[in-house]
Amino acid sequence: MKKKLLILSLLLITGCIGFNEEKKEPKKTEERVNIVNIVKNRKNYTKKQLELKKYFDEYLVRLNSLDTEGVIDMTYPKLFIPINKTIFKQYINNVLTSDQISIESYDTNITDIGKVQSYDNGEFAKLKYKATITLGFINPNLYSDELSIRVLNNILSEKYGQENIQIDSTNRVITIHEEQKLLAIKDNNSNEEWKFIGDNPEYRKLYPEILPKEILSQI
Repeated sequence: MKKKLLILSLLLITGCIGFNEEKKEPKKTEERVNIVNIVKNRKNYTKKQLELKKYFDEYLVRLNSLDTEGVIDMTYPKLFIPINKTIFKQYINNVLTSDQISIESYDTNITDIGKVQSYDNGEFAKLKYKATITLGFINPNLYSDELSIRVLNNILSEKYGQENIQIDSTNRVITIHEEQKLLAIKDNNSNEEWKFIGDNPEYRKLYPEILPKEILSQI
């Protein structure tokens, strides 16, 4: 059962990383290796894209440092209409303060800032970034044999691709490389600040409930 829960935790962390918890002291930001690398894109960004990039940079800094409130503050607020914010945060907190695994580092690299498009009440754009996540096993009894390591590798490889998974069984460390997509939205009624929401099949199931029709028709 613990192994199943750990696998769930790993998948959740790599999909929703960015939160802390109150009941357990989080690691200090300076103790982590948190780097936001900015790609020098060959194309020239427009003024609107550069404005968005400032918010995107800040969002990734908060994400890397596991700043719970900071990430939630920059999350598209209507996400918490179908999802209870308190329960969501508590669940993520429980995962990230697990006594089974630790987050050794979480580094990000912006790869694309899409065209800023207009809708009736604001603007939106598609974003991409690459993330490298390094996780360490805390519990020495979990994944301590070759068979269990192989099972874990197969599960993670199926989700992320074999080439994106590295398991160091000696040092008990997992490194995962993945590309993430986001949707950035600026609502003119919300101080014209950019907010972010994940852009993947799981999040897209919620889009019809929370996104304006003008955006839905253009993505």
